Amino acid sequence: MIKKITVLIVTVICLVSFFIISYQSRGIISFNKFDLSPLVLPGEYLKNFFSEFFYFKEENRKLKAQLYQMILEQKSSYELIEENKRLKELLNLKEKKKEVVTIAKVIRTGSNKFLKTLWIDKGSAQGIKTGMPAITLNGLAGKVISTSSNFSEILLLTDPNFSVAVRVERTRTEGIVSGTGTNFCILKYIPLEEDIMVGDRLITSGTDGIFPEGIKVGVVKKIERKKGFFQSIEVIPYQLDSKIEEVAIIKSLI
Repeated sequence: MIKKITVLIVTVICLVSFFIISYQSRGIISFNKFDLSPLVLPGEYLKNFFSEFFYFKEENRKLKAQLYQMILEQKSSYELIEENKRLKELLNLKEKKKEVVTIAKVIRTGSNKFLKTLWIDKGSAQGIKTGMPAITLNGLAGKVISTSSNFSEILLLTDPNFSVAVRVERTRTEGIVSGTGTNFCILKYIPLEEDIMVGDRLITSGTDGIFPEGIKVGVVKKIERKKGFFQSIEVIPYQLDSKIEEVAIIKSLI
């Protein structure tokens, strides 16, 4: 009986060994070479793939948002540096010129469509009065036409209602610069025989009793000598209306 059981066990072992060797030789079963888990759990692998895909997509979006924020903050810092530099220069101007009353920031354009004006954040409480000139580091900007306790309205040099007595630096010829409602002004009352050239620089003469002498006004852009008594002369202001951010209000001669 024991002999029969022993023979049976040996036989079973031999059959199992033969079966394993046979299948391994055909390459059907290879526990060492192949990972069968993708075949067993394909849904789990797809789930992990899409999960990682959306994770990296969201992370990419957040990184882009951070990058744009950094760019915006960098621009903001640049603007602060430039504003600080302009204010320091205006403060230096105030120290050098005792006629400077205050320095103000432009807060908005005027609402009257018939006037070219700007509003500033200083008023009578800071010593501003109607008629006072407004200047920038580039040159004449305009003059105060109305004021309240903490705000004032500036009539710009290019407005048709604005006029200032000027002098040509090169020849010392005197005339009047008036606005046209556009980006340029006109130089009036220059006789035909006067020597005026494109590029001539104009400054305030002080003869109108309002604007102190020597403030830069503009440059001659175009000259026409037509029939009549005076030349037709276009002037480009030193200070463009669209570029005014701060102004210094100075005492008028009156």
